[in-house]
Amino acid sequence: MKPHTELKNVHSEKKKDTINNYWALVMDTISEKKEFKISELRNTLELKTYSLNDSLIVRSLSQGEDQIYLDHSHTTVTDFKLLTDPIVDQKRIDRTDFKKSLIPEFYAECNLYTTKIDSIKGNIIYLNSSLAIPDTDNIWSVWYLIKINNNRLGDLEIKETDYVGL
Repeated sequence: MKPHTELKNVHSEKKKDTINNYWALVMDTISEKKEFKISELRNTLELKTYSLNDSLIVRSLSQGEDQIYLDHSHTTVTDFKLLTDPIVDQKRIDRTDFKKSLIPEFYAECNLYTTKIDSIKGNIIYLNSSLAIPDTDNIWSVWYLIKINNNRLGDLEIKETDYVGL
C-alpha cells in the first residue's frame, strides 16, 4: 500500500471572542426647580435627570478581526414636570430628541449627560443639554426652548448646537 503523502487542508473557524464592557449605572438624580409666573398664575417647573437601568446604548470598539469589543451604557433621561395649580403636565426627553441636530457618528454613540434651565421669560423656558460619549471628553451642547401654552409643555425648539470638548 502506498502511504498517503498529500496534506489535507484543514479549515478551522476561529470563534471570535466577545468582550462586553458595562458602564456602571449612574445612581445620582440631578434635580432642578424654578418658580415663575405667567399672567399672574404661579407655576413651578421641576427637572430630574437620571439613568434608566436598561443598557441600551451600545458601541463597538473592535479594532481587530479576532475580537469583538462592545461598550454598553444606560440611557439617561430628563423628566420635566410643570405644576400649575391644579394642573400637572409632564414630558420626558432623552438623546433621541436631539438626533437631527447632532452629527450621525456622534449621535450613534452618545448619551444625554445633563439638562439645565438657562432662564424663563414669560411662557418660554430656555434650556441647554449636554450630550457625551461615555468615558470620553467628546461632548456637544444643545440650546433649545420649550413654550408653555394653556398650562402644557410644548415641543423642543432647537436653537443652537455646539461642540464643547474632546
